[in-house]
Amino acid sequence: MLGYVLGVGKTRFGPSSHAMPRLAHEAIWAALADSGLAITDIKAFVVANFLGGPNESQLHLNSVVAGLFPGHRIPGWRVEAACASGGVALHQALAMLGTYDPVLVVGVERLSGPPGGVLTHNIGMAGDVGLDQAAGLTFPASYALVAQRHMERYGTTTADFDAVSLKNHHNARMNPLAHFHHKTVTQADIDAGPTVAAPLRLFDCCPVSDGAAAAVISACPRGVRSIAVLGSAVSTDVISLAQRAEHTTFPAASDAAAEAYRQAGVGPGEVDMAEVHDCFTIAELVAIEDLGLAKPGEAAALTQSGATALGGSIPVNASGGLKAGGHAIGATGVGQVYELVRQLRGEAGERQVASPRIGVSHNVGGVGGTCAVHILGRRS
Repeated sequence: MLGYVLGVGKTRFGPSSHAMPRLAHEAIWAALADSGLAITDIKAFVVANFLGGPNESQLHLNSVVAGLFPGHRIPGWRVEAACASGGVALHQALAMLGTYDPVLVVGVERLSGPPGGVLTHNIGMAGDVGLDQAAGLTFPASYALVAQRHMERYGTTTADFDAVSLKNHHNARMNPLAHFHHKTVTQADIDAGPTVAAPLRLFDCCPVSDGAAAAVISACPRGVRSIAVLGSAVSTDVISLAQRAEHTTFPAASDAAAEAYRQAGVGPGEVDMAEVHDCFTIAELVAIEDLGLAKPGEAAALTQSGATALGGSIPVNASGGLKAGGHAIGATGVGQVYELVRQLRGEAGERQVASPRIGVSHNVGGVGGTCAVHILGRRS
């Protein structure tokens, strides 16, 4: 056992007028209330954030967050690993438990501020400055290349991407904290969506969101609502697709998954649900295969069969995922754990998965450059 999640908190993901400290405050105090602890019980904290510098002119976020609990001076760190920042922060916090206990993890991001072109440029900083940024390669274009290769190799179709989008928008409608909680998406909406980077269209792409998520972790459980962290692993690959021979799988993800399964003493066949990094619909299919939930090339058929839907044999992104739940970048990996904890406790309301015991989260930075995988489970 690597540790326990004692409490979780999360804001709604979506456009917000609130500044990062206010978003972080909301998530932190919700996690503390959920854990039954006070801020004075916390011995250290880790902040996950990607774009506070270029978007908000605000770095040194650990000190900013420390200002939310004046008079309680404890060690704090900021972690940045592009879109995997939240998952990597949780991994670091678990490693700190031998020295500090309990530890607070908070991921926060505000993406609403800059104009669209500026935001696209800033997000592009997660790609190689020489190989990707200088060539004008955006992340939709990079994932479009992944989609094209997957289609060529395995016969994947745009109808398979549509199935991912429809499923995740359906789930988001049942999640009051989802970016698209308010919106019904139909096949007609998808068909009417403009092309972003062929073959990816508008509804193949996740929205940019503001938001925060937090978790309190400890080496020891605190009551029956504590959820065990059975496995935690991070792997990092080269940053650009141009440096890789294979584009239909992310080796960092498959490596992190293998190590997390090893730590947990479980295999993919024992996983009851997954929250994966579906920044684009093709990314969910690749994630399912990298996690071993389907063989290479078979995630599309698994999705079309209904197995990854709520009520299926392996629900994927019951929260709505990044695709419809929202992608508040620095908060995303912590938000995935929030969903798993709520599901494993049986607290997910109308999107509740039936009696899950093992859940896996999968948080990716860049186009598979960094991946954090966590396996959570209910106590026996």
